[in-house]
Amino acid sequence: MSIAALALAAAGTAVPARAGGSVGGGSFGLTPTSTSTGRPRSYFNLTVPPGKTARDTAIISNTGSRTQRLKITISQGVTAANSGSAYQNTPGGCTGASCWVTGLPTAITLAHGERRALRFRIAVPADAQPAQYLTGITAESLTPSSAVAAGSNGQASAKVNIVRQVTAGVAITVGALTQMKTALAVAPVSAEWIGHTPRLLIPVHNPGQTFVKAKGTISCRVHDRPHAYDVIMQTVLPGTNAVLPINAPGLSGESIPCKVRLRESTGPAALWSGTVTLPSRTQKKIIHTGNGAYTTLPDNTIPFWAIALIVLGALILTALLVLLVLQRKHRQRASS
Repeated sequence: MSIAALALAAAGTAVPARAGGSVGGGSFGLTPTSTSTGRPRSYFNLTVPPGKTARDTAIISNTGSRTQRLKITISQGVTAANSGSAYQNTPGGCTGASCWVTGLPTAITLAHGERRALRFRIAVPADAQPAQYLTGITAESLTPSSAVAAGSNGQASAKVNIVRQVTAGVAITVGALTQMKTALAVAPVSAEWIGHTPRLLIPVHNPGQTFVKAKGTISCRVHDRPHAYDVIMQTVLPGTNAVLPINAPGLSGESIPCKVRLRESTGPAALWSGTVTLPSRTQKKIIHTGNGAYTTLPDNTIPFWAIALIVLGALILTALLVLLVLQRKHRQRASS
């Protein structure tokens, strides 16, 4: 499989980071250098045999209005929960392919408008298994950001601190790509409700050695009528899993026969067929039962009079507690 399947996911991270809210001067970029022919690259794509090394260069730039100090780290490439490549920090130390990237500074200071070349080295261990690996070079602002209001509800409110960060993906192919196994497996499908819409959940697994990206359909029969839904699977890294959520309006019933067919650019299609259980749709009702106490109840399972008794009971208990406290204070005053 061509590594170009990763391009869109990696390119989505190699863009300038921009500050939000009132924070100023917080824009910076991190991109690979262009090819020898002057063609820009959206991510690093390197082929390195086991026991060998390779070198490349990233360009980091300050497009903000003031001097910036940036932290440089190596991120671990992972598969996002619903497919697609993503990156995560490894605060406990590097792991896997993220340990292969060396030579970068841990921090860098850039003046306004300054661009700087960051050369780095990739050293693949001699015992590395033939496969495609993903890691990333991450730049993060060391300037503390101001808290930004995230929302409010009555007297309650929340604020968040925005982390300004950008990652350039580094895809490493160890061995000959043409000799690697490309595979995709689909596990039993489940279902849930999102509001009033049924949703199908398709678990997928990549047991091969290459990045896999696929598309296809899931078709189900309801009252002998076919319902088909498009399925798009973004990049799934070797040895990892994802769950593809597919909104499926029109599905009804408890046991629904369904078939999944997913195909990537090469190799046979990944197939699954079986019965999907759609749970009954119950709306949750939250009621206030006391000072700071709430109870979640399924709708249409408990009559209104029972809910009223629960609330009344909670109020009675609260009143009894208040009376006990008042009586104790009265006795203490009388004894004194």
